[in-house]
Amino acid sequence: MTILRRHLAVILLLAASLIASPIHAATTRSFMDADRAFTFEKGSGLYQVRFNYTGKNWTHADVAGIRIHTEKPIAVLPMQYTDPSAMQPGAVVDGRHIGKKWNTITQRALARRLEARGFFVLTPSITQYGEDLPGFQALEHFIAGVHKGNTNVQTVLLTADAHIPNAQNPLPGAQMLVSGTNKRNPEWEAHLQKYMAPFYEAVKLGNRGARVRGGLSDEEGSSDAWHPLIERAAEYGPEVTIIEVARAIDIVEKAGSIEQGGAWASPLFDAIADAMQSWSFRD
Repeated sequence: MTILRRHLAVILLLAASLIASPIHAATTRSFMDADRAFTFEKGSGLYQVRFNYTGKNWTHADVAGIRIHTEKPIAVLPMQYTDPSAMQPGAVVDGRHIGKKWNTITQRALARRLEARGFFVLTPSITQYGEDLPGFQALEHFIAGVHKGNTNVQTVLLTADAHIPNAQNPLPGAQMLVSGTNKRNPEWEAHLQKYMAPFYEAVKLGNRGARVRGGLSDEEGSSDAWHPLIERAAEYGPEVTIIEVARAIDIVEKAGSIEQGGAWASPLFDAIADAMQSWSFRD
């Protein structure tokens, strides 16, 4: 009898875990633009992408639309940072690059919240495509392909800003970076900002809000240029942003470490998830 109860407990536990977990394998995707040829095909499964790239007009994404077969709103939460030895390690605090660590913390925190709020969440990572320039192009074209192939998509990437000012970023800190070459959605931008404002008031940090950064260089990948992740996706839907949560040094000062920053920023993650949910289900 005891053995039977143990078997029954295991079965019930497995069933509960299957119900609670998002099953991406059961969700299919299909490519649009099937009548066209594409030079590049990268990634696999849900994260496969087909695109053309010549180096010219690089803010435009010549990409096959990726239709995700789901009735849920879609959230794209990218991982754009690489290991410290690669090409985009992120901000430095006390001699340590923290870009990938913070991006991982924020991506996981927001994914859990959005899945609980009824979203289908995609978490594409630069590591899936290669931590080099062709990998970035594939990642950015994938995000653009999802926006091209679906309605009700929001792409949000939460990062930590560097603390050294420059021409493009004279006041480092909390800010919401949006498209500078495509039509924006001021209503969506204001909606997210309204939900985020109480957090910044509570922690006594400034927030510059939504703004455009880029356009001082035509070189793809330059810190003075338009951000290709934003511009390529925003061509097909303006609900695309990179949100600098705060300067990396401020996160460490307020939280104690970048690892503890997840708990410190938890109210902000809640607020952004609530804002994205209310936006998606507003109709």
